[in-house]
Amino acid sequence: MDDTIYKLPREFLARIKILYPDKYQKICSTFLKKKLTAFRINYLKTDIHSLRKELVNTRIKFQELTFPKGSFLLKSELRMLQKTELYLQGKIFVQNVSSMLVPLVLGPEGKDLICDLCSAPGSKTSQIASIAPDSTIMAIEKNRGRYYKLLANLKQQGVENVKAFVLDGIWIRKKFPETFDKILVDAPCSAEGLFNVNNPRSYSYWKPRKIKEAVSKQKQLLNAAFYALKPGGEIVYSTCTFAPEENEVMLDWFVDKFKDKLKVLPIHLPLSNAIEGKRLWKGKKLLPEVKLSRRIIPNEYMEAFFIAKVKKISD
Repeated sequence: MDDTIYKLPREFLARIKILYPDKYQKICSTFLKKKLTAFRINYLKTDIHSLRKELVNTRIKFQELTFPKGSFLLKSELRMLQKTELYLQGKIFVQNVSSMLVPLVLGPEGKDLICDLCSAPGSKTSQIASIAPDSTIMAIEKNRGRYYKLLANLKQQGVENVKAFVLDGIWIRKKFPETFDKILVDAPCSAEGLFNVNNPRSYSYWKPRKIKEAVSKQKQLLNAAFYALKPGGEIVYSTCTFAPEENEVMLDWFVDKFKDKLKVLPIHLPLSNAIEGKRLWKGKKLLPEVKLSRRIIPNEYMEAFFIAKVKKISD
């Protein structure tokens, strides 16, 4: 293995080895170079046939993926793509493929009332709007600077069915009790899936306490989401980290806290690097239904991700 991998925190690497003893070296290799750039279609502004034709005409090199539908890997330089009318007019959106999976799991449809609880910079918000233009989306963002980035991206993408608010997501339980059909909690996390040895800023902050800090916030957000969800509604919880404390252990806590009021739903992703959630961490056995969640194993173009989906059975 390339010794530069040891620029990453040793304790983090040890945790990866425990999590993935058989995949350890393969996963470590994904930290050594930047992920390939991906982008997706914006159905609000174009269709897949027109997009393919325009891409060919721009002479941008690309590879269309079989899943998710309407997603592409960029084979040219990003700055070339950013100069095209496709990009400037918002017909496409640059986004990691793992991130694109989350709105698909949420499954927005019809006239759903949807809350994106941690919405900036708007990649998933705009994707939800693209998939379900007749839905109504409430985008919540705590940070004012990121909120303005969210607004800029929504404007470029031609999104009109989103109401954006500067608000800490933990308050939606009081402001919007039993309001939403679907809630996305793409939670602030320790962001281990973004580590790159050539970018010290991506990992220099990491300490085990960062995981504990993230867990505290995640619990508050999930608790708020439960009370803001209609009976029969669904929550998708996602992170871009490996830490089980923020993933399966969090799901276990959430389902146990509300006992018979939540049901974990199965997630079907036709990807070889989408695996079942872990049921054991540091000697603790988790609820059997935790395995219905999905871990995305990183590769050359996909970041590490965790996705879980639950349904509210009663209030």
